[in-house]
Amino acid sequence: MSKLKAKEAKEIKEKLLKERELIVQKLNGNDLSIDDSETPDPVDLAVRNYSKNVMLAVSENESRQLALIDEALRRVEEKEYGECQNCGKEVNPKRLSAIPWARYCIDCQQLVEQGLLDEETA
Repeated sequence: MSKLKAKEAKEIKEKLLKERELIVQKLNGNDLSIDDSETPDPVDLAVRNYSKNVMLAVSENESRQLALIDEALRRVEEKEYGECQNCGKEVNPKRLSAIPWARYCIDCQQLVEQGLLDEETA
């Protein structure tokens, strides 16, 4: 899949851009501010702080996914899409269909998840 046809590249870009837009809308919709003046009750404030922490964690994950999508879009443009960023082998098309921003083939992804491959250096 290292040599994408123009139609395939267009479809992948559209899918990635659609997913990117959904994440951007979610991130823009997250209101992380806490109005302490409305919440004098310490229990309510604790619940709001917890909710804020959860939303921050979700926002961090979505920001990471956004970066992966942007990277995948760059790989499409540079005609490197579908190539494992570690070993250079072809990433299974079914994997890319399920996770279009996937950077690695399944073998290298397992290495990442086991901590045997550093994502930042691959």
